[in-house]
Amino acid sequence: MKKADQKKGLSTRAIHAGHDNSADPHKPLITPIYQTASYAFDEVDGLWAFYQKRSERLAEYARYGTPTQRAVEETLMALEGAEDAIVTSSGMNAIASAICASMSAGEHMVTLREGYRGTFKMFDQHLARFGFSVSYADVSLQAIQAACNDKTRVVFLEFPTNPYLKLIDLAALVAFAKSRGIVTIVDATLASPLNLQALPLGIDLVTHSLTKYLNGHNDVIAGAVLGQAAMIEKVRSVRNLLGSNPDPHQCYLLSRGIKTFAVRMKEHNRSALTIAEWLAKHPRVEKVWYPLVKSHPHFDLAQRYLKGGGGLISFQVKGADSSQEAGLKASTALIEALKIPTLGASLGGVESLIHQPTVMSYYDMDAAARLKEGIFDNLIRFSVGLEDTEDLIADFEQALSQI
Repeated sequence: MKKADQKKGLSTRAIHAGHDNSADPHKPLITPIYQTASYAFDEVDGLWAFYQKRSERLAEYARYGTPTQRAVEETLMALEGAEDAIVTSSGMNAIASAICASMSAGEHMVTLREGYRGTFKMFDQHLARFGFSVSYADVSLQAIQAACNDKTRVVFLEFPTNPYLKLIDLAALVAFAKSRGIVTIVDATLASPLNLQALPLGIDLVTHSLTKYLNGHNDVIAGAVLGQAAMIEKVRSVRNLLGSNPDPHQCYLLSRGIKTFAVRMKEHNRSALTIAEWLAKHPRVEKVWYPLVKSHPHFDLAQRYLKGGGGLISFQVKGADSSQEAGLKASTALIEALKIPTLGASLGGVESLIHQPTVMSYYDMDAAARLKEGIFDNLIRFSVGLEDTEDLIADFEQALSQI
């Protein structure tokens, strides 16, 4: 596979890194779909060479990887500046594999109170069964430090967080973690490699839901873990034994999506910032959460760490009064009045998606429990797609006028 020249721009790396098919007599421009379960060897010595890593062979059995998959991994390595990477069957599996490779039974992990709720469910309902204990901290370095103890092995966090796009000082976190021998894992899905380079800051492992910005077309479920080669080898062992690598066709779709990643991400950044600033001035909007809007509580950290704010905006609409019931009614009316964004889960695709966290991620909690988690009934999460910005603003204008 073609290694990346890190001096080249992000679009150049996204298009070319990992795709050197010159040894193929047909010279395919795109890495083909290697749709096979097993790979043949001509002699026993070839197997020995493969197992002893004396061979250029990438695969022996598809559960351990395919050339199509490795092409995606090397492209991602080029984008993140990583020594190695693995692709997994989902972003959730990427997080689980990274944590399981970094912890042993009896050890402790600290994570933030704010993030994707499915991740918390995985921690509470399943990782505890492996003998891992988890503590939740508020979104601050001081809270993370206070939650750590002598058994803490991992600090895991989203950067930015979902849904309020909050940040912490990554450099300070790295300094603290390294002084304590703690592994740092950052889910950078909402930032993407265009907006955040966490590994050069000293973060140990970065995870992504490739479903989101990197694939960008709402048609693939996949994840990735990136970092130093020795650590990724441990994560790869977890993935291979659990059988959670994506199939070759998914990897082909990922490669195709990543080629336009940088161009798409720049437009997500531009359009979302324009819409967030417009929403922040609208009389029917109570509060906007976007890291590059000056009213965001972590605007200074965003200026320091992010090259762009990403394509996700969270905002609260004004109800008839301050009650939760009025807020839910207003947010529901807005979503149902919109004509362009689709009501649905996920983010990072070319189509705009919108939903209320109250109704989707936190549907099984009562109002009091949601409030305790900081989820308001007037909260809306909007994934800005690649439709014309002017059309999206006009759609929000007509919809807000109806609530």
